Amino acid sequence: MPTLSRDELKTWRIATFVMVTLAAAVFLVQRFIGQFFDLVFEVCIFYIPAFTIVALLLYFSSKSS
Repeated sequence: MPTLSRDELKTWRIATFVMVTLAAAVFLVQRFIGQFFDLVFEVCIFYIPAFTIVALLLYFSSKSS
């Protein structure tokens, strides 16, 4: 896989920040305010993509160094 440019890596960092922030917010709301989503939906829509994008960012960061 080719290395990413500095701008592309910055975009991956922003996307990771957005997804992790969204997943954390959903987690906190679900635990402390009220159950709005089913657990399976919550995991599939928020947590799996967040962990995936973190793994991709770490992969791309290690390749660009």
